[in-house]
Amino acid sequence: MPMQTYKYLLFLSLIGSLGLKSCSVQKLNTDNTLDIGAPYQGGILFYLFQEGDIGYVAGEWHGLIVAPSDQSTEVEWGCYGARIKGANRTAIGTGAQNTLAILADCSEAGIAARVCDELVLEGYDDWFLPSKDELNLLYLNKDAISSFGNFYYWSSTEYGGFNGWGQDFFSGYQYGNFDEYGYGYVRAIRAF
Repeated sequence: MPMQTYKYLLFLSLIGSLGLKSCSVQKLNTDNTLDIGAPYQGGILFYLFQEGDIGYVAGEWHGLIVAPSDQSTEVEWGCYGARIKGANRTAIGTGAQNTLAILADCSEAGIAARVCDELVLEGYDDWFLPSKDELNLLYLNKDAISSFGNFYYWSSTEYGGFNGWGQDFFSGYQYGNFDEYGYGYVRAIRAF
């Protein structure tokens, strides 16, 4: 293994052992950097996958990007009376799966997942509604992103089949029993 590659892997291992979740990381063998809060692939980089995350590949850059502005300010989470099955994932890397599950059980226009699924920014059309944990990462990095208001945002994680999880971006509190027919803000994300 080349010495520079070894140093880079050692550097990533050190970051993981310190428990760092969001930081600026620089590859040791190139001049390229990926910084949290920087414009990247149609949005703003807000998270780099860590070992153990779905989507993590050792020695490669992968993470999550958020749209630069809200897609909607008052939308419902799901369809009236429709039970959503399979959108119960919470972990980092599961928002896309949840979004597809919501869309499979709800054909209504204008719901939170559909707003994200139909988004196209700078040629990127693979946006989705963040999972509960992905939404919390957005909250934790909201100062670096600097375009969030103190509003209630939807996640793609369902709560009890009829309700969705959301998060108050003022207090950070996550609500699991917020009525799916209530209104929340929507901010799409994508993985790279």
